[in-house]
Amino acid sequence: MKHLIKTEWQKAMTLQRLLICLAVIFILPTIQFFAVRTGYEFYRPVDVHTEAIGSVIALLFPLFFIILYANSYAIEQKENFITYTKTRVRLSQYVTAKGIVNAVVVFGTAFLMIFLPFVFIVYIEPAIGLVSYFTRRQGVVSVGTFEPFLQYGTLVYAIIYSLWVAVNAVLYATAAYVLTLLIKNSFLALSLPFLWYFVIDFAIAVLGYPQFSMTSTVFPFNIIQQPLWTVFVPFTVNVVLLSGLVFYTKMRFEKAVYDYAE
Repeated sequence: MKHLIKTEWQKAMTLQRLLICLAVIFILPTIQFFAVRTGYEFYRPVDVHTEAIGSVIALLFPLFFIILYANSYAIEQKENFITYTKTRVRLSQYVTAKGIVNAVVVFGTAFLMIFLPFVFIVYIEPAIGLVSYFTRRQGVVSVGTFEPFLQYGTLVYAIIYSLWVAVNAVLYATAAYVLTLLIKNSFLALSLPFLWYFVIDFAIAVLGYPQFSMTSTVFPFNIIQQPLWTVFVPFTVNVVLLSGLVFYTKMRFEKAVYDYAE
């Protein structure tokens, strides 16, 4: 398994994929930052950060991480990679190795996409003066559900929130990857987690419980501050559904073999 993971990691680290990861980490938050740095009333650097990672990033959140590596197995199937390999290993081990690499790539990219802009906006930008801050007044809106963590310091808040976003990104990307193992139409398989994100948001909005929407679970800045437990409701639903998918896939591929080239 270690050899499979190492080899899969080497396959994943192509120049094209690295550029895509860097684009997600730097370009998206940078564009959003310059779009919001004027025209808003900001009282703290952390408020700027919430706006810099909101809007388009929050709207298309699953898409940015599904495109990183979730389609790797589907591409190899399409290119008949199985036919031209020699060494036989269990298919379950092979797809697990690809799943682990997919999760690591997504986790690292998502974490840095949140954490690095935070470091710049909170610790570096104030010395540069790109953003004008207003004097704090009574009743300033908080950064949302994760606001309580700020009492332990901005760095603690940044790490915890970055981890939270990264874990959620892994859930969507892993779901997309697993679905490519089960559905021959890779476009449909990759689209389903993204559609789930949108459909549940719409349904929750109709029912009048925005605090339980998929968007507010990851980016809880568009509603008033909610108890921390609310973000775990949609998160738990996603974990249960993904666990079911993984279990079914494992049972399906457990005894299969895959021709794998050294």
